[in-house]
Amino acid sequence: MFLLRIFVHIAFLFSIFDIYFKSPIVKNIHPIKPIHDAVADRLVLFVVDGLRAESFVNHTTMPFLRSVANSKGRWGISRTQVPTESRPGHVAIAAGFYEDPSAVVKGWKENPVDFDSVFNQSQFTWCWGAYDIINIFTKDHVGDHIYTNDFNPYSQSFSTYKNTTLLDDWVFRNVKEFFQNAEEDVNLLAKLKKNKIVFFLHLLGTDTSGHTHKPQTRNFLTTLRFVDEGIKIIEGVINTFYNDDGKTTFLMTSDHGMTDWGSHGAGDNYETETPYVLWGSGVNQVNETRPDSETLLMSSEHRFDINQIDLAPIMATFISIPVPVNSLGQVKTDLLNMTLANKAKAVYGNSRQIAAQYDKKRHDVESNAISMLYKPYEPLTKKKYEEIINFAETLLIKGEYEKLIICSEEIMQLSLRGLRYYNDYYQKPLLILVTLSFMGWIVYLLKLLSEQKIHTHADTCTASCVRGTKILVKQSINIIFLIIFGFSIYIVYVQSLPVQYFVYFLMPTALWWYAMLSMEVWFQIYKKIKRDKELTSVLLQIVCYGLGSIAMGLSFTYRWMLSLPLLGMALWPFMSSTKYHLTNPVLLIWSGGSLLLSIFSFMPVVGKNVVISLVIAAGVLWIFVITIFIYKILMPFRYNKVEKQREMYLFSIQILLLLISCHNIYVQSKRFEQGTPVSAFYQTEAWIVAVTSLIMPFLFSRRLMCRLMAINTGLINFYLLMSVSHEGLFMVALIINVMSWVFIEFRLLHVKDVKIIDCAFIEDTNEEKIGLQIERSITSQDFRRAFFFVLYIILAFFGTGNIASLNSFELRWVTCFITSFQPFLITTLILMKTLSPFLIVGCAFRAVQFVTKAPLGCLNIIVLIYSNIMGLQLLFYVRNNGSWLEIGTSISQFVIVQVITLFIVLINQIAKTMTDFSIYNFANQILEKRKKSV
Repeated sequence: MFLLRIFVHIAFLFSIFDIYFKSPIVKNIHPIKPIHDAVADRLVLFVVDGLRAESFVNHTTMPFLRSVANSKGRWGISRTQVPTESRPGHVAIAAGFYEDPSAVVKGWKENPVDFDSVFNQSQFTWCWGAYDIINIFTKDHVGDHIYTNDFNPYSQSFSTYKNTTLLDDWVFRNVKEFFQNAEEDVNLLAKLKKNKIVFFLHLLGTDTSGHTHKPQTRNFLTTLRFVDEGIKIIEGVINTFYNDDGKTTFLMTSDHGMTDWGSHGAGDNYETETPYVLWGSGVNQVNETRPDSETLLMSSEHRFDINQIDLAPIMATFISIPVPVNSLGQVKTDLLNMTLANKAKAVYGNSRQIAAQYDKKRHDVESNAISMLYKPYEPLTKKKYEEIINFAETLLIKGEYEKLIICSEEIMQLSLRGLRYYNDYYQKPLLILVTLSFMGWIVYLLKLLSEQKIHTHADTCTASCVRGTKILVKQSINIIFLIIFGFSIYIVYVQSLPVQYFVYFLMPTALWWYAMLSMEVWFQIYKKIKRDKELTSVLLQIVCYGLGSIAMGLSFTYRWMLSLPLLGMALWPFMSSTKYHLTNPVLLIWSGGSLLLSIFSFMPVVGKNVVISLVIAAGVLWIFVITIFIYKILMPFRYNKVEKQREMYLFSIQILLLLISCHNIYVQSKRFEQGTPVSAFYQTEAWIVAVTSLIMPFLFSRRLMCRLMAINTGLINFYLLMSVSHEGLFMVALIINVMSWVFIEFRLLHVKDVKIIDCAFIEDTNEEKIGLQIERSITSQDFRRAFFFVLYIILAFFGTGNIASLNSFELRWVTCFITSFQPFLITTLILMKTLSPFLIVGCAFRAVQFVTKAPLGCLNIIVLIYSNIMGLQLLFYVRNNGSWLEIGTSISQFVIVQVITLFIVLINQIAKTMTDFSIYNFANQILEKRKKSV
């Protein structure tokens, strides 16, 4: 069962990469040779890294480029797509396609599939800039026709505290030296005199300045001015070198924008809108100029907005080189100063390049697909594709160029839609198969629980009940699933699908086969439900637990969704017979605690907002709770006076430690706020208190309530020393709620003459005395207990934030322990703080399981069912577009749900140790061993 569980969940984990993160790049495409005349011999590309459109059009800090855009060139907004990062932005500019989703397997560091670019198709390209950008385009081509001159932007010589313009100054100086040296280098001069060449200047200073100083600051605007002056100088150097022959086209653009706070990667307009300025040979100019209302003194007549991927075919068109074979961009004739014939030929070549990708992708799918199952892209089937291509060629031969442009643009649109269709051709089938696997796995787990219940009550079943399944039914099921099994293998093999597809096709068949093989189990369960007239109750529970699991799944994205199942928990006693077995104070504490916990899901994630008074209040409140426990539960305990006195002394010490912690937190906070050095004495005191608090629970007896209260007090004491806001109050509310849960579960056992204080974490406890069975079958109550446990685990993770809150790390979290920067120690402390609420929930669940004698294996299976319901839901929430953070978050949420059961097993083992281990027993065992050895 364990190995099967691991295999199934590994398959679920890897399935999302085949469903959502397949590369859209079509391989083995031959370049389409252009048939139009070049309007330039060379192209100069300036990529001003991190320059947003707003910084260009609404500020006058780039006067040269603004003047060019308004007089002898064209300008506009280049619309990018998320993720707005440097690598995908540069790929979009030079290669003509947006981020490859399969880059997730490379950690977003590089494109996992080789691709074509304008630099590849040029006769020669020279590049200057940061090595991590330049090397994107020089893979396997260095020394061939792409020449690079790069630098390490992280070198100390470029430190931002010196000057962010140093990065761009390096590029400008090296370009000028390059052309100076070319006058004396015969071989280099010969290459520079050829046509179809590209110069690429990557200017990183603006991006660095934006991150360091933020846009709209004086330092950032100074960097922009420096870049503008540098581009003006480089234009003069190149024009002088070529004797102003008028055969050079210049393009300035940016890979991505930037927010006001200096970040990028997401879809804010400041991040997705970048400027471009195009001037020089072949650029279509406009005589009239009128101010653009959306900008500061920019010409609306010269404005022409495009998509970022359109830049690649536009650049290729100017120097008449093949459009990069993987490009999805479209050349814009409005920007071209060409004859109608050349414009039509350029657009036609662009359309054939995109259509070639579509035709290859269609052929790859179609050639392996089973004809009976294959569904072609109807608007552009193989026959229609040939017809429209032949029609375009006829227009070209006849010289009907206006019609050719219209036809070519239609070809591009149909091909782009067809590419999306075939890229996602197997996505829906895979989603259906994995969904069926999830459902089959859930039904299989329910079957295991049903078998456990039937076997436990085997004595109540007649012999005919056991042999109830007809052989014919069993054989029919085997035959049906064997046929499906064989057909699944045939589908994968005939279509030459990747080997992992065998798993995706066969897994749902195997799981449903196992789930349906023993039909007598389902018949018996159905008969029992029908006999006991529980059908309505069972259906209601399925709906409630299903909706509750969906709400928990949604809470990964919307924390407030946790309030819905918590509201259900608050109302649960009043909607069942439970309320007749509980006193009013217990009902009030339970419902009030559940509603109080739901409030925290609406509060901000704990981060840099520091409210120490709330931390102190949480400590005082918990001291009050312990005091009530001592007087109301511990003091009336009469069986063992020595044990009671020891427990009271230990609780008194814990209260003292908690008071010391509150004083420590207050003093250290005041010192931090006043700017005075944090006291080493108080830090030492905090370490002593924390270690003592975590060890002390093992000194208590294993009496259930005392041990739980001791564990909770020790954990909350450590937790408060690392708290800065309302998270301490959350812990108090959580503890009160889970302790109420333990008490309620005990009361629902209806044990007479036994109090909960009598129970102890001892395996040889006299169960007969308290009326508990050692072995029993699973019940509907166990489904509720497991649901509460999963909800508490999710709540512990998302109640005040989660491990992702480390991104907003605040030094004051660890001020009580350490002030120097020691990453390993700081991370360990924060992880221990994050683990504390899980341990509280785990120990409470251990108490519930121990008291109710619920089969732990069955409880884990039920937990697995709930987690798989959440996993099935989150499968459809995985994103392959958006910022890297959004994509990564959707993946991590799916992964968390898949590994949650392993995490819960770990928490249960730690909780078992914390509740069962006793220092006294351990010491006695050692002494006994020594006596025997003597």
